[in-house]
Amino acid sequence: MKRRIQTYGKNGVLEIVGNPQETILYLKSRPIQYSWYAEVGSTWRFHIAQGLKKQVVRLYSRIEETLQRGIGNEGDFLAITEYFNQFLCYGTYEFGYYELCEDLTWVDVPESEEYESYDYYGGSVGISPTQNFIDDKIVENYKEQILRGSRPVLVLLHVENSWMFYILDGHHKFLAYRRAKVKPHAIIITKVGNEYRSISNTLELAGKMGCTKQGYLNWMSKEKKNLEYYKNQTLDLEVEFKRIEN
Repeated sequence: MKRRIQTYGKNGVLEIVGNPQETILYLKSRPIQYSWYAEVGSTWRFHIAQGLKKQVVRLYSRIEETLQRGIGNEGDFLAITEYFNQFLCYGTYEFGYYELCEDLTWVDVPESEEYESYDYYGGSVGISPTQNFIDDKIVENYKEQILRGSRPVLVLLHVENSWMFYILDGHHKFLAYRRAKVKPHAIIITKVGNEYRSISNTLELAGKMGCTKQGYLNWMSKEKKNLEYYKNQTLDLEVEFKRIEN
């Protein structure tokens, strides 16, 4: 299933901008996660994140129930896309329903609500949590459901051609799929189009997010000179993941 929607973001609280080299996620105009790649001998990912106690999108009970039990038909898919569309800022978005890879892992997120900086290998799909609260009992409950054949649905947000994905809903489900060793089912929301920002703009943003690690800033500055390389990078979700049709 797939659908493209143009939204005018009248009440949007979520904004994502970026390109294959960097991605910035905003919540109510405040940057909460910022990631970028740099070639340091291998592909490395630098990441500034703020830990949140709750997920960034509050769910209506009917939508939550659908995501918990899994998508059964196109009506379920359309209802979920309409619901999440209202939280997005102005832009064109593509919604697709996919079966992901089994061995996906997520990257670090702060235990507190303060900003922290991380770096790690970035040569693969990167799943970023947006909340830091996890209840192990909920994870185990989802795991049991999955092993019985249920396929609860994650909701991920990313920018076109970017390998960085952010969880809007489904942190417990994601961990449950990993424990069950089953490929996760997810709706991926793709912001269509890429934006390229100047080095002065990104350095200012990193400063606002409390990043003072000079090594990070140096790699960011250096990698900005390679934008032509990144402008030629593409990501085809249909190749990386299996699109689900009901």
